[in-house]
Amino acid sequence: MAYQATLQGYDVRHVEADTEFARYGLASAPEQAGLLKGWIEPDLLILDDLFLARRIADVSAELLQAIVHQRYKLRRAIVITSNRVVQDWGRCLGDATMATTILDRLMHRCSMLEFEGRSYRLKEAAARIAVTPEQA
Repeated sequence: MAYQATLQGYDVRHVEADTEFARYGLASAPEQAGLLKGWIEPDLLILDDLFLARRIADVSAELLQAIVHQRYKLRRAIVITSNRVVQDWGRCLGDATMATTILDRLMHRCSMLEFEGRSYRLKEAAARIAVTPEQA
């Protein structure tokens, strides 16, 4: 999706969510303002692996809310990937009301894709270590 958007001339930003949110928490106020601007301005923002850790810091939760709110107001696209179901977002954020606010804006004009099944990484690893009769 990001590749196709880039080919069509859209400004796309890919962010490893938990890593960048932690970096934001350690940054100075001017650095935080620059980071936030970089996540608000692109036509498409991809927040990858949100909630990879079970619980994110309060500053990260507030940042996520700010990003979603600002992008919603500006009608800018956002893609979020996560292994956590939306029902768990309140626990991951540490605040059910904040989760509801974020999800309200995300789901108002969204297409939600939910995938089930085994991880392709685990499937590939299992195939590599499988012993065939010729190897035994």
